[in-house]
Amino acid sequence: MPHVTAITQEKKQNHSIFSTNASAIALSSAIRALSGFVGVYLPLYFVQIGGTTLTLGLFTFAASLIQLLFLPIGGIIADSYGRRKIIVSMAFVGVIFPVFYAFAPDWRVFGLLTMLAAVGVVSSPATRAVVMDSIPPEKRTTGITAIQVVSTLPSVVSPSLGGWLVLQHGLENGFKMACIYASVLAFLSALPLFVLLKETLEPKNPRKTDPPFRDGILALTRPSFWSLPPSLKALIISFALVAFANGAVSNYYIMYASSVVGLTAFDWGTVVSLQLLAACVLKIPGGWLSDRFGKKRAMTVSLLTTIPMILIFTLSQSFIQVVISALLLVTAGVYYAPAHEALQADLTPRLMRGRINAAWDMSSYFAVGLGALVGGFAYQALGPPVPFYVFAVAELAAALLLINKVKEPETREA
Repeated sequence: MPHVTAITQEKKQNHSIFSTNASAIALSSAIRALSGFVGVYLPLYFVQIGGTTLTLGLFTFAASLIQLLFLPIGGIIADSYGRRKIIVSMAFVGVIFPVFYAFAPDWRVFGLLTMLAAVGVVSSPATRAVVMDSIPPEKRTTGITAIQVVSTLPSVVSPSLGGWLVLQHGLENGFKMACIYASVLAFLSALPLFVLLKETLEPKNPRKTDPPFRDGILALTRPSFWSLPPSLKALIISFALVAFANGAVSNYYIMYASSVVGLTAFDWGTVVSLQLLAACVLKIPGGWLSDRFGKKRAMTVSLLTTIPMILIFTLSQSFIQVVISALLLVTAGVYYAPAHEALQADLTPRLMRGRINAAWDMSSYFAVGLGALVGGFAYQALGPPVPFYVFAVAELAAALLLINKVKEPETREA
């Protein structure tokens, strides 16, 4: 009975945005966010050790295919066997990969390691399901936004710390030191999940006789994507377009800023820190506005305003211009993700959230990988600004689909 008691206690705390589970996930993510410097400087390091923008895109795409294999498994586990175990176990597995990155002898091994690390995505559906389960529907966007702000606030200083390491020790040694620090932080971030996280999935009927493996296979086929409600289906496709847009440019911001504009690694770290600070300041009021005036409206405005901002970025010719365009871009785009996650929760029954989150993650991870491949090819073969033009077209398509096909539900799922 302790399993049932934990779930009951979590439900009683649902009047508050920050339940025990939400606090555990936010604290864990906040500690892990301190190691964000690894992702910021990874593209530069990868090219430094012999890779190219195209091979970086290829490895990113390959990693997304691995994620496609493991996300459905994660969805089955989350909905059939519980959320907590998979979240905690993968948090501890994540400790080892930064150490491997630090000792990778060349770009080929480094790329293979990033592909192996993609297996960690198996816990993503469970994590999203716990967040959705733990926040009351009427406060969902505000709650998700608050978790995201707490989770990312430490990352404001992370890029500058990484830039300082690179400045002091050079790109290769500085990056390797950052990886060691990231491994320590990954271990510390797993502890709040181990100590505080409670299960949110109701225990299944013990009289059920279907074998677990058979249950898992059947769960994989239910629900079919094409049988989903039209609004939920369109919402997932729209998000995939946004993911493709971001995948097309995410690895290449720093490449463009360094090779075209002439910024140093420390300069770019400062830009990213300012972006993260702006996002933390703007997200919570943005989430409140989304809950009050409509999630679809907030998402549409966010998508449409990112288009001119990304084009302004490509016209930047100095550090100040890059800072201004980067801050305008994050101001425009920061409201989309929490509103989308909340609207998806509104449309998805609790018992299906693991599998729906898996379907959402599968489409978005594949789209990010494909975007990275397209962006890497475009950057190398067509010119540095072209991936950013691809971003603008994809964002416009996502906005049009959202406007025409998605409707907010009259009754939100709990």
